[in-house]
Amino acid sequence: MGNFLAKQNKERIESLQKLTQTQGTWFAQNGKLITVGEVQLTALHKILHEVVRGLLKKKQQRHLQIIHPEQAQSVQENVLTLLAEYDDLLREAIPLPIYILIWQISSLEKLANCVEVVDDVLDILEWYFIHQDEQVEAFDEEDLDHEVIIDLYKDAIEEQDADAQFQLGEYYSAIDGTHFQPEKSIKWFKLAATQGNADAQYALGNFYFEGIGVQENYNRAFSLYESAAKQGHPDASNNLADMYFNGEGVPENLVLAKKWFDVAAQQGVAEAMFTLGIIYEQGLGIDNDEEQACSCYKKSAEAGYVEAQYRLGGIYLEGRLGQTKDVNRGLYWYERAAEQYHVDAFYDLGFIWSQGLTGIRNIEKGIHWFKQAALQGDSEAKLQLGHIYNKGEGIARNIKEAIKWYGLAADAGNEEAAILLQELKGM
Repeated sequence: MGNFLAKQNKERIESLQKLTQTQGTWFAQNGKLITVGEVQLTALHKILHEVVRGLLKKKQQRHLQIIHPEQAQSVQENVLTLLAEYDDLLREAIPLPIYILIWQISSLEKLANCVEVVDDVLDILEWYFIHQDEQVEAFDEEDLDHEVIIDLYKDAIEEQDADAQFQLGEYYSAIDGTHFQPEKSIKWFKLAATQGNADAQYALGNFYFEGIGVQENYNRAFSLYESAAKQGHPDASNNLADMYFNGEGVPENLVLAKKWFDVAAQQGVAEAMFTLGIIYEQGLGIDNDEEQACSCYKKSAEAGYVEAQYRLGGIYLEGRLGQTKDVNRGLYWYERAAEQYHVDAFYDLGFIWSQGLTGIRNIEKGIHWFKQAALQGDSEAKLQLGHIYNKGEGIARNIKEAIKWYGLAADAGNEEAAILLQELKGM
C-alpha cells in the first residue's frame, strides 16, 4: 500500500509542480517542501497556511489578524487560528472534503506515516489550483464533527491504529452524494486490512467485488473475504460461501460453500440461513432434506430476511416441503415480505385476495396490492388490474380504468394486454 501511494504521489507532485510554475508565486518557490520519502509537519503546515490565506484573500479578507509564522507561534497554531477565526468565510470557499482534510492535517501533533498525509495534502493543492474559483455551497455545522474526525485521523496516522483507519474508511464511504469518496475509503481500508482488521478486509472485499473505486477483481475480493472469515467475520463468511457457491473468483465448490454458509448461519446471518434452505431443498452437494430446508427458511424469515419470508409464504400457501397447506400462514409471511417492498409479494397478495384464496374474496384488497406491484413496474400486476376493471367482477365495470392499465401493461411489453387494449378501443 505504501509503495503504491508513494509512486502515485510522486507522479501527482510532478504534475502539480507544472501548475505552480507561475513566476514569483510562493508555491513555485517552495515546491520542494513536498517530497515523497520524508516530509516534516512544519512544511505541510506552511503549505496549508498559504492555501488558507489565499482562500481568505479571495473572499476579500485582506487584513488577517494572525501572528505570522516567523513570530513566536508555530505554523500549526497559525493554521488552526486561521481556521477557527475565519470559519464562516472558509466554509463558503472550501468544499466539505477539502475543508475536513485541512482541519485533519493541521491538527496532527507528530507524523508517523507521511505517505498517506502527503496524499491528502496533494488533494488539497490539486483542488486549490484547479477549482479555487468555483462557487462552493456552504454547509451547516451539524454536517461536520471536527473532534471525532480529527481524533480518528490522528489515531490512524500517528498511532497506526487499525480500528481508527477502518472507521475513517467507513466515514468516507458513508458520506452521501458528491462527498462520497471511494478512493479515500479504499486507502484507509487497505491500511487497516494490511494490519489484519477483519472489518476492513470485508469492506475492501466488497469494493473489489462490486468494482467501486477500483477495477472489479473477484480474486482479490475472495482473498479478502477469506482472511476476514477466518477471523470470524460473519458477513465475510457468507460472502466467501457465495463465491464458492457461484464459482466467482474460485472454482465452484458446494462442499466448501455449505461449510461457510453453516459458519455464517451459526453467527446469525439470515441470508446464509436462506441459502442453506435452498441447498437442502434442492440437494445441492448433499441429499435433499425438506425438513431441514423448511427449518432454515423459517429461521431466516424470523430473522427478517425478505426472500425467506416470501418463500415461506409460498411453502405454506401450496403445502410444500412436508408442510400442511395453510393459506393464513402463507398470507402472514407474504405480508411480512410486502412490508419490505417485495414486489412478488405485492403481486401474490393481490392474486390471493382478488381470487378469494383465503375463502373470502376481497377485490378492493386485491386492487390495493396489485397497484403496489404495478407502481414497482410489475407488468403482470398492470394486466391483472386491467382484467379486474374490464370484467367488473366484485366492482362496477370501468372501461376507462381497464384501458389505462392495459395500456401501461402493453407499454411494458405485455402482448396479452396489447391485444385486449385494441379490442377495447375498437368497441
